[in-house]
Amino acid sequence: MSALATAPVKTTPVERKKKTGPSRGNWRQRLRLWSGLILFVYCLSHFSNHAFGIISVDAMEKASVWHYRIWRNEIGETVLMLAVVTHVFLALWRTGRRRTLKMPPWEFAQLVLGLYIPWSLIPHVGTTMGLANEFGFSPTYHQMLTILWPQHGLTQSLLLLAVWAHAMIGLHFWLRLYPVYHRLRYAALGFAIAMPVLALWGFIEGARRLELAKDVKLKVTKEQFDWLTTFVIEARSVVFGLIAASLVAILLRYIFSLTAHRLTITYPGSLSIRAKPGATLLEMSRINDIPIASVCGGRARCSTCRVKVLDGSAALAAPGAAEKAVLARISADNDVRLACQIRPQQNIEVLPLVPVKAKTETTENLKDAYYWGVEQDVVVMFVDLRNFTRITESQLAYDVVHLLNNYLDQASAAIRAEGGFVDKFIGDGIMAIFGMDSDVATGARQALRASRRIENVMKELEAEKGPQFQDPIRLGIGLHLGPAILGRIGAAGTSGGLTALGDVVNTSSRLETENKTHGSFLVVSKDVIDAANVPAPVAQSAEIKIRGKEIPLQIFALSSLDALDIPAN
Repeated sequence: MSALATAPVKTTPVERKKKTGPSRGNWRQRLRLWSGLILFVYCLSHFSNHAFGIISVDAMEKASVWHYRIWRNEIGETVLMLAVVTHVFLALWRTGRRRTLKMPPWEFAQLVLGLYIPWSLIPHVGTTMGLANEFGFSPTYHQMLTILWPQHGLTQSLLLLAVWAHAMIGLHFWLRLYPVYHRLRYAALGFAIAMPVLALWGFIEGARRLELAKDVKLKVTKEQFDWLTTFVIEARSVVFGLIAASLVAILLRYIFSLTAHRLTITYPGSLSIRAKPGATLLEMSRINDIPIASVCGGRARCSTCRVKVLDGSAALAAPGAAEKAVLARISADNDVRLACQIRPQQNIEVLPLVPVKAKTETTENLKDAYYWGVEQDVVVMFVDLRNFTRITESQLAYDVVHLLNNYLDQASAAIRAEGGFVDKFIGDGIMAIFGMDSDVATGARQALRASRRIENVMKELEAEKGPQFQDPIRLGIGLHLGPAILGRIGAAGTSGGLTALGDVVNTSSRLETENKTHGSFLVVSKDVIDAANVPAPVAQSAEIKIRGKEIPLQIFALSSLDALDIPAN
């Protein structure tokens, strides 16, 4: 276990690598991406057109002129149809190659939406394009809204939401590999919510106005509607026949694999599983509820599923172009491979190199996510008893132990009372973690309130210490916020204690020692103050140089927390 928890991880699970960026994937993935982007641009144009219904149906008609100029010509329709066929075919091909239907919720949502969209979309396409090409029908908004409202209003609204959700999931899990997306994520979220709201508002408002006016004469005959019904049945049969074929392929592959020999996959902590050859290591792990990170969904566009092959690498096929490109970008060693790309045929032993994000899982191997390592932002606290060596000089052992235990008991109780986790006792010091089960803002406020409680503990210890202790009781606290790897550290076969690893721990310890320089009780980084949304304290402010860091760290040194205004959670 310790090998996994202490494995060097130089990138976060979202692969925020400014120099390298994400991989483009193989040619099939690039085709699927670009075809999906073409379809997204079409939907964005179409839904924006819908939004003009908020003004009037005539405004929708005038705006649609530009939409049709782009998409209703030989080039536009050809590009659109090629994008549809390419996107659907590659999606079905990827589905058919699956060895398991176990997948993250976002992938499952995309798959379900991908099955629902054709069912509702085929009648719409048949009306707007089929009737137009066969009979010269002009699918104006006056005609289409009259056809759809009110009988098909609900299904069309659900179709719009399904298409948009499918697109947003795909865009999110593509763009989140780029650092700029994280800086614009709130604007992107606002756009993702606002667009379907405006489109539905315009669609419903325009349809209601026409329905109330009742002055639109439909230009579709009964014979044309009969043709449309036949077209819908035949098109749905073809599409869902292909979907069924891909699902049958999964079933047949599973049946054939029942007679195949099994191989053993060994993970850290003496955990091993039996699996059938053919699936990727990522699929084998998912089938057996083994947590392996995979930000891009197994498309070889990120390196979060990378593993170190400890044994059995010689039997693995050489990396393909997409995997080779990713490994080259991160300068990986020869024994590092992507779990989403390798398909073990013989026994193999691996070490996952990227911790899995904390999540509420209940399956056996995920009950304790910290066993595998969890990366998240936390606030780390270091508390130290000042001049402990001098305080204990010439004192009876009983008095020293009593004072130390009294201090550690009360300080740790203060930490737990505010929701903190006492990581360890280091002689006369305490290391604690805040924000493990909450967001960083809550964790930062909890840490500051715990510091205030510890200040009261210090005052009580000073009042109760007894005349045998001549020097005053003084405590020092350091607080810093940042990403840490939380894991249970211990030898294989033992139940290791939970601890935090990473730069944030070293920095917090350094801040605690800064109290000696400033003669203060608490030294806290500006990151903690900002996260807690606390007004800048009236205190000594300074910038300190942290070893290995180019940018100085801004800190605040406080002698007392009485005047610090800490918001409630």
